[in-house]
Amino acid sequence: MRTSGAGIRHIREFEGERLKAYKCSAGVWTIGVGHTSAAGEPKVVEGMTITANESAAILARDLAAFELGVERMLEVDVSQNQFDVLVSFAFNCGLGALKKSTLLKRVNEGKFDAVPAELMKWTKAGGKEVAGLVRRRRAEAKLWRGVDTEQPVDILEARLTPEQPKASKSITQSKEANAAVAAGGLGTIALVQEVIPLVKEGGSILSAMNTTVAILVVICVAAGAIWWFRKQRLDEEAA
Repeated sequence: MRTSGAGIRHIREFEGERLKAYKCSAGVWTIGVGHTSAAGEPKVVEGMTITANESAAILARDLAAFELGVERMLEVDVSQNQFDVLVSFAFNCGLGALKKSTLLKRVNEGKFDAVPAELMKWTKAGGKEVAGLVRRRRAEAKLWRGVDTEQPVDILEARLTPEQPKASKSITQSKEANAAVAAGGLGTIALVQEVIPLVKEGGSILSAMNTTVAILVVICVAAGAIWWFRKQRLDEEAA
């Protein structure tokens, strides 16, 4: 397998890219996207500079070695995202570290749900937790699980829970709904004005019923109908 475009962007983001040689935090001369002399040609020396195209070519050669190394360690099939994560991890920590890790053991056991938590064990340098490594491991955990990297993920969860459907807007929070209810109230008054004569005319039927109670019942039914109709509209809009 080869690292995908998304995987390469992930590595570039966290490794950074510099076209002039510099010493990394470990005091090793580095250039391009995390390239050091230990990765092969070109040898990195003080004062060295390269072009953007040269940097891309160096990265492609470096990645090829890590891709081959990861493929040789894998005993199970993985997705493209998962392969990208393992290459990113190896590029950052080394193939030797990956080979000896519980992370790789869990992968080869097929325990993919355990991988995000294993990734989060690799956030320290010199015995101290590094914010940049925490961010990188979290991003790798999300990429491993195929999750939108802009959405928060609890990396200690055993499983990826499906996205819940978006709840409809609360009827009491909708300005549109409140306006409709207010308008409905006016409509109800008009309705009552039409119903009162009917109530009076139906005196023989409602003789045992207080006229005021009958009017209140009509108002409640009409208001409830308006409320229910508006709720249905809001649910449709939120769907």
